[in-house]
Amino acid sequence: MSAPTEPDGAEGVARKGAVRKGLLMVGVALAAILLSVLALSKTEIAADEIATLWEQANAPLLVTSLLMMTLAMPILALRWRALIPGGEKVGVFGLTGIFSAGLLLNYALPGPVGEFAAAVLVQRRYGIPAEKALAGGVYARFLGLATAGAMAGLAWGFGDLPVPEEYESLVGGAALCIALGAAALGVLAFRPTLLRQISQNINGRLGHGLPGLLGRAFTRLDELVARFALAMAQVGKLGVKPYLMAVFWSMVAHLNVGASIVLGAHALGLEPSIAGVVFTYCAATAAVVALFALPGGQLGFDAVFATFFTVTTGVDLPGALAMTLVVRVQQMIMLVIGAAALPLVERGAPPLNPGTSPPDPASRPPG
Repeated sequence: MSAPTEPDGAEGVARKGAVRKGLLMVGVALAAILLSVLALSKTEIAADEIATLWEQANAPLLVTSLLMMTLAMPILALRWRALIPGGEKVGVFGLTGIFSAGLLLNYALPGPVGEFAAAVLVQRRYGIPAEKALAGGVYARFLGLATAGAMAGLAWGFGDLPVPEEYESLVGGAALCIALGAAALGVLAFRPTLLRQISQNINGRLGHGLPGLLGRAFTRLDELVARFALAMAQVGKLGVKPYLMAVFWSMVAHLNVGASIVLGAHALGLEPSIAGVVFTYCAATAAVVALFALPGGQLGFDAVFATFFTVTTGVDLPGALAMTLVVRVQQMIMLVIGAAALPLVERGAPPLNPGTSPPDPASRPPG
C-alpha cells in the first residue's frame, strides 16, 4: 500500500505555518533585545556608550563574526552524523540543512518536534530508519549539553574571570549547579533506562494521581521521556568512538561560537575576558535546558546570556545587550537557512517507505 498523497498537502501547509511561527518567535526575541537597548539609550548613563558602540562598530569584522558563528551548524551536523547508525553515507551539507530545519521547528512548536521531523527527513533523503536518526539526535543533544556544562565549569574553575566580588558566590553557585547538571546528563546519556525510571516514578505517578489537564500534562511528559529513553537505548551498541567523536564536535562547535563572540565584541570595540565568554555561552546553553520544550525558550537564553556576560566578562550592560543582539541575529540567520533548506531537502526526496511512519516509540517500553 503506497503512501497517501493527500496528507502531504496538509503536511506542507502545517510546515509552512511552523516556519512562519519559528521566524516570528525569533523576531519577538530580537524585538525584546532591541527594546532593551532602546530603553537604555534613553538613560543618561548608557546613552553615550551605546552611541559610541554604534559609531566605532567595524561592519566587515562584525559580518565575519556572524558568518563564523554559522559554521557551528555543519559542525553540529557532524556531531549528529557520528551518532547515527550507518550515518557515514549521509552528506554533511544535506544533514546541515535538515538540522537547521529541525532547529526552526523547535522554535515554533512545543516539545522536541524538530528532532522528530528531522529524523523523518533523514529517512526520506538517505533511507536511514527514522528511529535511528532520532536516536542519534537525542544522544547528540544530551552530549552537547553535558559538554557545554563541563566547559562552563572548567572556565569558572581555571579561567581568570573578572567577576565583581559581590557576585562571586552567586556565579560560583551557578557554575557548580551547571557542572553537576552536566555530570547528570552524562550519566543519563549512558543509562537511558535510569532516565525512564525516574520519569515513571515522578511524572508517571503524578499523571495518574492528578485530575484533569494537569494530570494529562504529566502523562504526556512521561510519554515524551519514554521516547527519549528508547531512542537513546537504540544507540547503545555503537561503541566508544562515536561518543568520543560527538563530544569532540560539541567542543569544536562551542569553541567556534565562543571565538566568534569574541570577534564580534572586538568589532564593537569591546575587550571581554575570553574565559568569561566561554563561560557565558556554555553556561547559558546548559542552563536553559529546562526551557527547551517551551516555545519562546530562546528568551530565557537571552536573559541568562546577557546576565552572565555582564558579570563574567568585564563588559557593562549596554555592551552585554549589544552582544546578546549579535548572537540572536546569528540565530536568526541559522533559522533563515533552516527555512530555505526545508523545501530544498524535501524536493526530490522519496516519500516514506510503505508501512513506515514517523517514529513514535512511546508505545513501547525502552529496552
